[in-house]
Amino acid sequence: MKKVAFLVLGMMISGVAVSAEWHTSYKNDEMRGTAQKFSQTESDNAVDFDFPYNGGSKLTIVLRSKKTELKAGQKPESLPLTEAIIVISKGQFSCNSYDGCHVSAKFDDGKIQRYAMSGAADGSSDVIFFDNSSSFIKNLKTHKKLILEADFFQSGSRQFKYDLTGLKTEK
Repeated sequence: MKKVAFLVLGMMISGVAVSAEWHTSYKNDEMRGTAQKFSQTESDNAVDFDFPYNGGSKLTIVLRSKKTELKAGQKPESLPLTEAIIVISKGQFSCNSYDGCHVSAKFDDGKIQRYAMSGAADGSSDVIFFDNSSSFIKNLKTHKKLILEADFFQSGSRQFKYDLTGLKTEK
């Protein structure tokens, strides 16, 4: 779990993540012969939290494939994105691994949907996982805009906006 947070954090620090763009990367494990695909986008807006998380926080949506042993001739680009995660750059979600939480999502001008979430198994408070990733990913593929609302420790609900154009889920 922390590896995902470090990957996302590293990409944000290196300036790779830019609003309204999806960035794809791959992780290859030569020892085990497995590969994993990641695609992510950062919120268009930042929210302000109180100290020690002040200075603007963005929310990153990370989609990833399962770690897969590639078949002969198979490329990591062909791996399907099956898991969805959100990571806050500075702050703590109000969610834990034993009783979970939810986020609210509004795609385009549609109805607000609630998604059940789970905290990280390692106790990290800056990452939460979608319990039903397939439904969320399907909506990401078929819509152009998203407002995502999550609850944060001692800060209440905050909203993050996304331009979903540019998500490539096929190859």
